[in-house]
Amino acid sequence: MGASADNSAVSLAKTFAHKRARSGKLHRRQAIEAWLILTPILIYYSVFFLFPVVANLYVSFTRWNGIQGLPKWVGLANYKLYLTKPYPLIILNTLLFAVVILVVQTMLAFLIAVLLNQKVIGRGLYRALFYIPTLTAAAVTAQVAFVFISPFDGVLNAILKMLGRPIVIWTISAFWMRAFISVYSIWRGVGGPVVLFLAALQGIHREIYEAAMVDGATGRDMLLYITVPLLRPMIIFVLVTGMIGSFQIFEAVMLISKGGPSNQTNVMLLQIYNDAFVNTNMGLASAGSVIMAMILLWFSLTNMRIMSRGQVEG
Repeated sequence: MGASADNSAVSLAKTFAHKRARSGKLHRRQAIEAWLILTPILIYYSVFFLFPVVANLYVSFTRWNGIQGLPKWVGLANYKLYLTKPYPLIILNTLLFAVVILVVQTMLAFLIAVLLNQKVIGRGLYRALFYIPTLTAAAVTAQVAFVFISPFDGVLNAILKMLGRPIVIWTISAFWMRAFISVYSIWRGVGGPVVLFLAALQGIHREIYEAAMVDGATGRDMLLYITVPLLRPMIIFVLVTGMIGSFQIFEAVMLISKGGPSNQTNVMLLQIYNDAFVNTNMGLASAGSVIMAMILLWFSLTNMRIMSRGQVEG
């Protein structure tokens, strides 16, 4: 009996060891297959994302024209230039455009989405009309928009002439150029948030509103205490992506105001473009892109933290 038990134990141990060996081989084969599948993605990610980020960070500490020679190490010199004129004004302009466009565009998109979520005649047509500017090339819409503020033959000045008012040279007024670029950017970008908000609104079950109406809730109550809380994840997404998009304002400034008058409408992305390809100072342009990325990261994390805290408290 003892010998039989020992033989059974040895046989069981051998079986267990054989299964462990097979399992180990299977895991190793699966790991190899996984790395083979991931290798093209990792190469693509490294070449087109990781390497450019690291290279840009290195170039930001150098002086280089991007054409000939090797980058010359200058330390923090490029970053210190952002403390001198006109860079503080350019950063302020970028922040101003970003905040104004983000706040107005998000609120307007939410209002339009709420209205389009109702049963109105021609709802599909209205949705398309709001989204068409987003699909149209910025170069085309910017040139069309400039027709309105052309100094002597623009649409707005034609209207002023009809009313017997003196014409306005819009392109030399910092206030009006900032206002016009903001309105243009809001008009062109509002279609995307409208579609997102509308998709989120249509995901809210009608039974929730019907139950609230039975309890005597008004339209304002349903909007504040049902719609907004349920749309909070989408609001966070729209705010974060909208902040990134607002900071990347470029075509409107370049094609309409060219940063004028006197850098009053100049923004960071346009200045980075000018530093890199007009002034051929790749180091300064790289430093500007790093500063812009840090500002965007700070705003995005702060926005997500505030909205997430409100969601937890709610």
